[in-house]
Amino acid sequence: SCCRLRVLQHAPLAVLHRLPASSRAFVARTTCLCSLTKVRNRAMTSSLAHPDADGGVLSTERQLRMRRVLTNTALSFDGDETKEAAIYQLLKHVKIDPDGGILNLVDSPIGQKSKVPALTKNSLQTVEAVFAAFRTVSNPAAMIFASSRMLHRQLCSADGVEHLRRELSRLRMGHRIVEFSFIGANLMELSLAVGCILLTLYHVFKIFCHKENVPPVTAICQDAASEKLVSDSPCQKGANVQIGEVNPRYLSEAEFWLADLPRLQNLSCLRLLAYAHPNLLEKRRKQFCNGNDMARAILEGFLSCKDQYLTDAQLAEEVAKVIVQNDDQMQTGEHVDELCSLNPTQALLKLQFYKNEGRLKSDEKHNPKMLDRIWRLNLFWFGEMICFGMLVTICFMLGTLEFFHKICRCSLILTDPTAPMMTCALFFLLFLNQALGIMHIGWLLRWRVETFIFGGSDAVVSTEEAHIMRVYLGELVERVWGVKSLNGFQKLTILLGLNDDDLQQLVVEESDAKAAVIASIRKYMDKRGLSSGFNAALTYAVAG
Repeated sequence: SCCRLRVLQHAPLAVLHRLPASSRAFVARTTCLCSLTKVRNRAMTSSLAHPDADGGVLSTERQLRMRRVLTNTALSFDGDETKEAAIYQLLKHVKIDPDGGILNLVDSPIGQKSKVPALTKNSLQTVEAVFAAFRTVSNPAAMIFASSRMLHRQLCSADGVEHLRRELSRLRMGHRIVEFSFIGANLMELSLAVGCILLTLYHVFKIFCHKENVPPVTAICQDAASEKLVSDSPCQKGANVQIGEVNPRYLSEAEFWLADLPRLQNLSCLRLLAYAHPNLLEKRRKQFCNGNDMARAILEGFLSCKDQYLTDAQLAEEVAKVIVQNDDQMQTGEHVDELCSLNPTQALLKLQFYKNEGRLKSDEKHNPKMLDRIWRLNLFWFGEMICFGMLVTICFMLGTLEFFHKICRCSLILTDPTAPMMTCALFFLLFLNQALGIMHIGWLLRWRVETFIFGGSDAVVSTEEAHIMRVYLGELVERVWGVKSLNGFQKLTILLGLNDDDLQQLVVEESDAKAAVIASIRKYMDKRGLSSGFNAALTYAVAG
C-alpha cells in the first residue's frame, strides 16, 4: 500500500538490504520514479516561469544566461583576466562526468544536456564510416585472395618453385632461405586473416546467442538511479559496492564494433612493427609487466588480509604503520606521507630493507615468512623482462620480413610484363592500405583517451580497470541502440566511427569559467599584438 511504501522509502539502508531482491527493486524504482517526476516538474517550472530559480538541475551560469535572454538584459564586460590568472585557472574548467556521459544519451533530457548530438556524425564522418566498412570487408578478403593465390602457385603448380627462383633471381636474391621466407610470409598472412575473421565471427555468434534485453530509455535511467539508491551509501567507505550487470550481448557487441572491425581494416603482418615502435616501448612494457600484482599478493600474505581486498593506498598505509612502529625516526609527518605514497612494489622493497637489517619486529598479526619469497618476485621480474625483450624482437623480425616480402612482391608484379593491369593495381592498393595501417592512428588516439580516463595517474590500465572499461563500452553500445531519435544508419555510423573525440565529449564536461577566461585572453592578446596576423587578415577580409 501507499503507507507501507512511504515507510520503506524512508527506511535506513540496512533495512532495505535485508529485503528480498524483488522488494528492493520495487521500492527503488518507485522512489526513483517519484524523484524523477519531481525533478522534471521542478525543472520545467524553473526554466519556464522562473529561470533564476535553483531547480537543482541547471547550473548558475545557465540560469543567468536564460534570465538575460528572457529579460533582454545587456551583457556586462567587467572581467579583465591577465595571463597569470589564466595560468592559475588553466584546468579549472575540466570536470569528469561521473557516469561517463552514459545517462546523457537520452532523447528527451530531464533537466540536463543531451549528448546525443555530440555522437551524431556529420557528412564527412559518415563518408569515413562508410569507407571504414568497405576497408573492413575488402582488406581481409584481398589478403586471403593474394596469399592463397601465391601459395597455390608456389606449392601446388608443377613449376611453382622454379618460377619463384626465377623471380628471385631477377632481384639478385636467389637463395634458399629467401624462398622459404617468401613461402612463410604468405602462410603467416593467410593464417592471420583467417584467424582474425574467425575471432570476429565468434563475437558475432556470442551477440546472437545472448538474448536482447533493451528496456526503454526512461527505464534505463530509473534502473541506474535505483541501483545507486539501493547499493550506494556515504557511510560505506571501503565496503563492497554492488555493480550492475551489463547484458553480455553488448559486451560482445562492443568487442565487435570497437576492436574486431578496426583490426580488420588495417589487418596485416606489418602491424607487428607497431608493437616494436621505439616511441611506444615503455608503454608496451607497462602493459606487459605484471610485477605490481605479484608484490600486492605478497603484501596481502604478510599482512594476513587476502580476503579483505585492500586498495594499494590501504596496503601502503598498513605497511607505513608497521615501519613506524619499528623505527622511531620515521614518526614524522614528512616520512609518514612518503611511506603512504608508495606503490605495492616499493612498499615491499621497504619491508625487505627493514627485515634484512633486523629492524622488523615479529608480530602475531603479520607473517614475516612471506618476505622470504621476494626472491621469487625478483626472478619473476627478470623473466618478465626477458620475455618482453624476446617478444619485441620477434615482432620486429617478423614485421621486417613481411615488409621486405611486400616490397619484393610489389616490385616483381609491377615489372612483370605478363601481369594484368588490374592485378598490379589491386596489389598496390592492398600494400598501400596495409602500409597506412602499420600504426593504427584511430586506435592509438582512442587508446590514449581510454588510458587517461580509466588508467589514472599511473597511466596503466590494470585488469580491474580494463573490466570497468569493457563494461562502460558495453553500456555505451547499449545506450546508442536505445536512442530512438536516431535511425539505424546513424547508429551504425556512430559505432563504426566512434573515436577519441566522442569519448572525450562524453566524459569531459566544461565549466562556464573557461569561456570567460578565453574571452579575456583574446582581449589580452589583441592588446599586446600576440594574435595571429594571418587570422586577423582573414577575419578582416570576411567580417570587414
